Order: sequence, then structure tokens, then C-alpha cells
Amino acid sequence: MKKQWASFVVVVITFLMCCGLAIAEEDVIKVGIMYSLTGTGAPTGKAQSEGALLAVKEVNEAGGLTIGDKKYQIEAVVRDDETKPDVAVRRYREYIEEGITTLVGGTFAHVSTAINEQALDGSAFVMVTNSIEEAVFRKENKAPYYFTSQGAVDAIGRMTSEYVIQTYKPKYVIACLPDYAYGHGVGVGMKQVYEKYPDIKLEFIWTPVGTPDYTSYILKIIESKPDVVQMGQWGTDGIEILKQAYELGLSKHTKIFYNAIVISIAAGIPPEALNGVTMGMWLYHDLSQIKEKDIETYENAEKIRAAFMKEYGEQPDVMAAYAYIGMKETLRAMEAAQSTDPAKMYQALLGSPDFQSFKGPGTWRPDGRPFYKYAYFVGEGKGTEGRVDQWDFSKITDFFETEVLCLPLAEMGYE
Repeated sequence: MKKQWASFVVVVITFLMCCGLAIAEEDVIKVGIMYSLTGTGAPTGKAQSEGALLAVKEVNEAGGLTIGDKKYQIEAVVRDDETKPDVAVRRYREYIEEGITTLVGGTFAHVSTAINEQALDGSAFVMVTNSIEEAVFRKENKAPYYFTSQGAVDAIGRMTSEYVIQTYKPKYVIACLPDYAYGHGVGVGMKQVYEKYPDIKLEFIWTPVGTPDYTSYILKIIESKPDVVQMGQWGTDGIEILKQAYELGLSKHTKIFYNAIVISIAAGIPPEALNGVTMGMWLYHDLSQIKEKDIETYENAEKIRAAFMKEYGEQPDVMAAYAYIGMKETLRAMEAAQSTDPAKMYQALLGSPDFQSFKGPGTWRPDGRPFYKYAYFVGEGKGTEGRVDQWDFSKITDFFETEVLCLPLAEMGYE
């Protein structure tokens, strides 16, 4: 009898413990965070992960999400895609098997594209926070509950080209771009704009990834005498071509417009090499120039900047900021839907598509992309004089508003 009683007690205690664990689990919602924490994308992936985790921390410290009459804390389940599509696919399947159907991630475009293919069955709500090829967002290609907080690489080409045409009124432009998917996407966007201006000559110069010496390319640009050269190399290639352009005096012969720069690239370039270079940016940490024009956008950008400085001791990288926004919007969708069901989250976000960001008001489109009021920021590079800290590499001169950030929905197959 004593043995039976003891066994009964063990069973009851075990049951109560399990109930307690279940109750604890009910008070927590798990969300996947998957970036490239190793491999080629590691530096960017680390920053992105920090941005997403900061958003989770802020939501939890504010009390969590209210669903029904309960408050839920968010538990971030962080995984590494190793900058490999096949690894990302395995990690995605692991999330689904574990019942985690909400995912925020995406460092390299080919990895994010692989995740889109996995999510075609509607198994998860996916928010990638990097730029990928525009074709992914066409209705026939996009997974049903797939979003990006950043956009398409093609848009970089369209936005910068429109700005160059309106500002400099060129007759001859050279596009010096990297010869891989990112550069090709930018090139597609440039062609879409320049083909509307047949009087402007557009010429492409393609540079291989990892080129150590850009002398021949820069000399060709000097000899060709374009009115403007639009450059678009990424990572260490961007650092090298701008350094060598300065050493060879390219700016004395043509206007240099660098299509897309971030802190990690600017930090590797001597100040004198950036002095006077006009550059496009998805984000810049100091938006004081917009304060009088749009106080709400300024205050929101300042809030994000201050949060990063407090948490990490540095200014937010553009990719970290998009990860932050992507996570915040994902959690907003969950609370608005009162559910973690991907379909309900998707409908909730499109049902309440407007949000505020460091790029001004944003609105979600049916193709899973946001349209931001300020599509792009444009700035002039600073030399040594005038810099107040290591992040102060530019002065914002324009907040570029343009419809070419996204192609019309009809062209994407949605109308």
C-alpha cells in the first residue's frame, strides 16, 4: 500500500510539474530569429540579430503582448544560417517542427530567397529584413505570409538614378557596379529609369567581387569623361574602390555618386576619400536636418538611435535598424491578430498597414513590402574637419521622396 501511495504521489507531483510547465509555456510566445552569425555574412548578421533582440527586449519590458485577457512575454529562439541556403532551410524546418511559426531573419539575398521557397506552403509568417530581388515579391513567386522590412535591391538602382537625373541633369552616366546578384539587381533598377530618358547615355562597367586593384576601371572612367559615375560596390570592395578613386583623383574629372553606403563601409575609408562624395543611404543616425520639416520622423529616428546607443554603445547600422523595425512590426501583427497563426497575422498587418519608422510613415503593401515616405537619404561625405565622432561621416542634404521605391502593384501581379 505504501509503495502504491508513493507511486501515486510521484504521479501527482509529476502531473503538477507538467501542468506548471505548460502554464509557464502558455505565458511565453516563441519567435525565431535567424541571421548569418557565421560565414561571409557574419558581421552584418550579428548587427541584425542585435536589432531584432533589442525590439524583443523593449516589448517584454513594456509588459509583453496582450492577447485576449493575458500578457505574454516573447522568447527569441536564435539560430545561425551560416550564410548558406541549405542550412537556412534546415533551420526553418526545425522551427516548424518545434511549433515556431513566426520567423524574423535574412542577411544575404540568396538565403532569404531560399526561405521564401520553403514558406510557399504557408507554414510560417516570415519577416526578412534585408533587400532581395524584386522578382521574389511577384504574386506568382511570393510565399503567402512573407514580408520584408527593407525592400528590393532593384529599388536602389531606381531611386539613385532618379535622384541623379533630377539633380545633375547629366547627358552621360557610367554605372560602375559589382558583377554579382546585388549589382545586377541594382543595374536592372537603373535601366528601368534611364530607359525613360533616351537622351542620356548610360554605360555599365562591371567589377568582379574581391577585386584588389581598381586602377584600370577608374582610369577607364576618367578617360570616358562621364558627367556622373554611379558606384555600387559592397563591403570591402566598396572601401577599396573609394580609396583608390581618391588616390587617382577621380572626383576632379566627374561627379561621384555612391549608391548605397553604411557605417561598416564608411568606417574603413579615410575621411579625405569621402570628402565631397555624394552618397545614398537607407539610414543615417543623425537626422537633425529633418527636424524642422518632420518632427515626428526625427523623434522616432532619435528614439531608435538612443536605444541602440544605450544597449550596444554604438550607432545603429542600417541592417540592424531594419531588423529592429521588422521585429516590431511582426509583434504588432501578432497582437493585432490576437493569434500566432500566420494567416491571421498577415491579414492583421494588411488590415492595419500604417506604421511610423526612421524613414517616416510606412505602409505595408499586399506584395509584402513597405512603402516609406522617405525612400532614401542623400548626403555629402565629410572630411576630417567637421566630424564629431567616428560615425559622423556625412551630412544629410536630402530626404528623397519617390514612387519608384516599389513598382506599381499591377506590375507585381496584385491588381
